Amino acid sequence: MKKITPLSVCLLLIGILAQLGLAQQTKVPAKDLWRNVEVVRTTHGVPHIRAKDLLSAGYALAWLQCEDYGPLTAMEVLEASGRMASVVGYERIESDFLALRERAKTTKNYHLLSKDVRQVYEGFAAGVNRYIELHPEDFPAGMPRDLTGIDVAATEAAPPPVRKIRNLLTRLTGSTERPGPPAAPSSE
Repeated sequence: MKKITPLSVCLLLIGILAQLGLAQQTKVPAKDLWRNVEVVRTTHGVPHIRAKDLLSAGYALAWLQCEDYGPLTAMEVLEASGRMASVVGYERIESDFLALRERAKTTKNYHLLSKDVRQVYEGFAAGVNRYIELHPEDFPAGMPRDLTGIDVAATEAAPPPVRKIRNLLTRLTGSTERPGPPAAPSSE
């Protein structure tokens, strides 16, 4: 058995205190991020964000987008998360499958993004979640409040929704029928 020396105890305490200090510096509750931000709008309504850190800047950016564009911002993040059908209905299940495929790629590579970029994405998600929490009347029932930085990052890689592709095809062909599976090649 190893002997415990005063030096090893001091090193252990320094390590623990350093970890606690880092955790306190980086872990700000999402509902309090607004305290680290100042937003000033010009006479034309253009917002200027002054933030203590990138997490808070992302939070403010999301909040401003939700104020300016209503539920659209949050719904786009929800769509990229692959959970739109759980809120809007079964007709969005196809889009969710496509979004989940893209989200899986984003999840796999998320750790490769710089810490700064991840901070902005995570702050943005926190801002959207907080806006949903404080303005539930603007959103469909069951709107989740647990969107993540990965969901926000997935909005950058999401393919166009299936309904938009169907609408385009309908306009181009004039047909309102849903396309069926392709015909099997004949053996003749």
